Amino acid sequence: MARTTPLVDKPCSLREQKKQQTRRAIHDSASRLVMERGLPHVTVADICADATVSDRTFFNYFPSKAAAALGLPEAVLAPDDEQRFLAAPGNLVDDVCLLVADAARLRTEELPRLREMIRLEPELLATLNHWTVSVRKRIVQLAEQRTSPEQARLVVALVFAAVMLHTDSGYTTRNPTASELGATIARLAAAADERDLAPVSAATPGR
Repeated sequence: MARTTPLVDKPCSLREQKKQQTRRAIHDSASRLVMERGLPHVTVADICADATVSDRTFFNYFPSKAAAALGLPEAVLAPDDEQRFLAAPGNLVDDVCLLVADAARLRTEELPRLREMIRLEPELLATLNHWTVSVRKRIVQLAEQRTSPEQARLVVALVFAAVMLHTDSGYTTRNPTASELGATIARLAAAADERDLAPVSAATPGR
């Protein structure tokens, strides 16, 4: 796969840092309470009290208690990320990888807790799947503005195939960066060509 310079990270202002801290506090409270009590026994009011935020602030960041527990934002993609993607001159596969990695960004230490929550609370899986479908649909719409509809669907399908591999704890134990998604796509292409595969640990770290 041709490698060109992908999208770059946007600078994080003090205001944005405070927003991220608030979002993190809500998510941490929600996931901990759900793990302790179970989803049916946790309310939005419980989460707000634990995170010391108002109901209004909660719904500025998450559409539901399930989304908060999983760390899923109300907006499928950030407007700034969408505009940066549309204006990017790089390789489409690389840029979709970065867009997907940004949308699903988690701290590595959160993955075991996320998997355990979904195991204990199957209802969360439906919420996660619904959000993933929304993300995929929106990325296809954006990619169609840079290429043909058919090519857009092929590229997004390829990237999401790599994402699905990274959700398997038998394949990796941490959340993928954009470059690691790209490395997995290269491995998928190698498998299709029946070439020898490098170990998964050889994936390039970083974005």
